[in-house]
Amino acid sequence: MALQNSPANPALASLQDIQTPLEIGIWPLAYGYWIVLLAAAISLIAGFIYLKKRRQQSAAKRAALVELANLDLNAGQYIANVSAILKRAAMSYCDRSSVAGLSGIEWHVWLNAQVDRPPVELCELLKLAYRPTPLTEAQAVTLKQSAKHWLKTALPLEQKRLNAMSNANMGAKQCYR
Repeated sequence: MALQNSPANPALASLQDIQTPLEIGIWPLAYGYWIVLLAAAISLIAGFIYLKKRRQQSAAKRAALVELANLDLNAGQYIANVSAILKRAAMSYCDRSSVAGLSGIEWHVWLNAQVDRPPVELCELLKLAYRPTPLTEAQAVTLKQSAKHWLKTALPLEQKRLNAMSNANMGAKQCYR
């Protein structure tokens, strides 16, 4: 059957087409999105502050490693220079009075106490500081590598190790066997 044009119902004639609602936009954001954005912003700021403090804390370590790398292996006072670099780096992380006066056995014991596995070569080669014969090339390279290893593993110094050193004298036999 075909549609017939019947006289229009006056009630239907006054109706208009259906209007669709406007699409829902992204703004304003729901509360959950604001919370996520706030948490992300706080996390970014906290991460930036943490990285900045960590970089500042390791500045003395980086400077000591650069200075150690620039040392001349054939210098007359090479051993004393390495020991001075280690001491300056250590004083950057702890009280000057606890490190500056250390020498000889006490210095070697203190160095060994700051790391879990102390490099034996470091103390053995530092003992040769005031001998009339200079270090061989191999000994100088070994000393440099041992000092570099100590700087990387010991710094920044841990407070619990520093307290342990001040409370008890670690056995000086570690370097002198």
